[in-house]
Amino acid sequence: MIKILLQGIMLVLFAAAVCANAEEAKSKKVSFYSDIRPIFQGQCHGCHQPAKAKGDYVMTTFEQLLKGGESEEKAVVPGKPDESHLVTLITPIDGEAEMPQKGGALPAEQIAMITRWVAEGATDDTPASAKQRYDKDNPPVYSLPPVISSIDYSPDGTLIAVAGFHEVLLHHADGSGLAGRLIGLSERVQKVKFSSDGKKLAVAGGLPARSGEIQIWNVVSKKLSMSIPVGYDTVYGVSWSPDNSKVSVGLPDSTVRAFDVKSGKQVLFKDSHDDWVLDTVWNNKGDHLVSVGRDMAVKLTEVATQRFVDNITSITPGALKGGIHAITVHPKKEEVLVGGSDGVPQVFRLTRVTKRVIGDNSNLVRKFPPMPGRIFGLDFGPEGKKIIAGSSYNGTGSVHLYQSDYDSSVSDELKKAFERPLDGNSKKLSGEYHTKGVKLLAKVSLGTAVFATAFSPDSETVAVGGADGVIRLFDSQSLALKRAFLSVPMTEEKLPEVIALAVEPQEIQLNGKFDYTQMLLTAVKANGESYDASRDFSLTVDSDVIKVSKTGMVEPVKDGEAKLKIVHKNQTSTISVRVSGVSGDFIPDYVRDVMPVLSKLGCNAGTCHGSKDGKNGFKLSLRGYDPIYDVRAFTDDLASRRVNIAAPDNSLILLKSSAAVPHEGGQLTKMGEDYYEILKAWISNGAKLDTGSVRVASIELFPRNSVVQKIGDQQQMRVIATYANGEKRDVTAE
Repeated sequence: MIKILLQGIMLVLFAAAVCANAEEAKSKKVSFYSDIRPIFQGQCHGCHQPAKAKGDYVMTTFEQLLKGGESEEKAVVPGKPDESHLVTLITPIDGEAEMPQKGGALPAEQIAMITRWVAEGATDDTPASAKQRYDKDNPPVYSLPPVISSIDYSPDGTLIAVAGFHEVLLHHADGSGLAGRLIGLSERVQKVKFSSDGKKLAVAGGLPARSGEIQIWNVVSKKLSMSIPVGYDTVYGVSWSPDNSKVSVGLPDSTVRAFDVKSGKQVLFKDSHDDWVLDTVWNNKGDHLVSVGRDMAVKLTEVATQRFVDNITSITPGALKGGIHAITVHPKKEEVLVGGSDGVPQVFRLTRVTKRVIGDNSNLVRKFPPMPGRIFGLDFGPEGKKIIAGSSYNGTGSVHLYQSDYDSSVSDELKKAFERPLDGNSKKLSGEYHTKGVKLLAKVSLGTAVFATAFSPDSETVAVGGADGVIRLFDSQSLALKRAFLSVPMTEEKLPEVIALAVEPQEIQLNGKFDYTQMLLTAVKANGESYDASRDFSLTVDSDVIKVSKTGMVEPVKDGEAKLKIVHKNQTSTISVRVSGVSGDFIPDYVRDVMPVLSKLGCNAGTCHGSKDGKNGFKLSLRGYDPIYDVRAFTDDLASRRVNIAAPDNSLILLKSSAAVPHEGGQLTKMGEDYYEILKAWISNGAKLDTGSVRVASIELFPRNSVVQKIGDQQQMRVIATYANGEKRDVTAE
């Protein structure tokens, strides 16, 4: 009777708490930044952004969000959801809503949230920090150096321009310090390039997936002379015409464009590429423009007529492998150096010496030894007798210095060979020509990706930049490191004080001796940044009912309750733990308990017994997709050779996995360990299969949106399985 009364009281208290929470949620004003913006980002921005404004409606800025699109009806009327076209479009009628067009109507709670936000006035509570705009009086402040995507020497050799975040940094070329900071609107700076007289600096960049921009800076006054908005994404590969009157860029929309730097007027538009255009360069005469892109093409365009002239590279399928990322012009010849995904620097002439035939690559002048990964940065030496190239491969980088002192002339015999590209002798002659005078002089491997390289005007130094934000100056003869320095100003890093410690889950219930829970510990700093603390904590437990690993895995020891106190730096959190089912008999379910063990140990992997033919006469279904087949393999084959119900420890499945008898797979577990004991318990209980066992319906991974700040940092993950009956279980270790 007392037990029933207590249960009733608990239900009343729980209901009261739920009601209180609901009332609190209703009284709290809906936040655009925290509640509404994430809905729009996930469900609407893909179709309603500047680059893809369906219905002429853009939702990526607050002003455009309220305004509406081609219907000319106001999308949001503050305080009046019934008059807001957006609310009308997302509200389903007979289960169907006009928007979103894909994926069905929004969940009812999201529609209610948006409607309530409009009714409450549709205010924009985006914090100032999220709207941050930088200028010379409020420059970017770096906690980590940004990736260097581009680097360039001034023609007099006194300055190095380096791409930063919202800015270009002008360094003294000797690395002695900053000479200036050119801070603009473009968040992403893709390429920087000095004019040939050194008076101006062109910058290609923009806001990724939103807008592109060309900036023209006065180097002496360090003031922005012109900003040219172009396209709906970052622009690439800015290059000056030889007379410094025009600049060219490539765009993700597959176009090449050129602009007059005085008026900002577009003077060239060409869409001959089939993919993103990543770099451009003018020939020395200034009458042709050369562009490269992800479509594996090097294309020549006549500037005066805007006429596509030629594919400079071979158009034969397979002749080039992958996109081309960078191009530069020879300082004295009508030739260009290109590099890309195949890691092979190549020089091409701009004008043909033979007619085009199928399979030819007659414009190829020289082909240099390959380097690891993809080439992103390259440059000719001032005299054209050396080239430098930088590449990236799986987080590492390479810098190669090549000799390029060669004769470009083509003999009559070679011309005939170019016209017969499939002939064996022609291939030999062409191959010898393409590598003559080519030599790898020096190379350096770095522990970071390399994205930018440049020769100094005096040819004595090579500047290199990449993923770690460090500018490295190498000797141009040997690639010996002369100096290295950060691209951006940084004070000595001081980690902000931890202001909170979040522990997940807040309560732990362990059911059975083999149950467990992986804790996630997230520390929050004063600046709002968070990091994983799951391997950096101390703890105290007021009972011996549980044990906790160094990585935060909580496992049962015996039935009972405990308080777990967790400490990280100056923060403390306490959670409750309840353990049950340890003292009782454990009867494993094959699908729920045994299959995960077999998969974890690798028994049913494709390289072991899950392979097509199995191993040593024993076959399991791949990754356990057929439990009926697997249980028969254990219990029926060869009259139950592999399980011994009468003496479970003598079962071949345990003898093999513990290496008590020879096992090609080695020792996978041993007596006393959880996996061994689970298999043993299953055998002891008859090695049965319940075909009606509840299966996993879905899994969730936590944390959902983790950010790992630095290389070498770690993030503990937690995996929760939801079964068809609604039960949830921690399966992180499985």
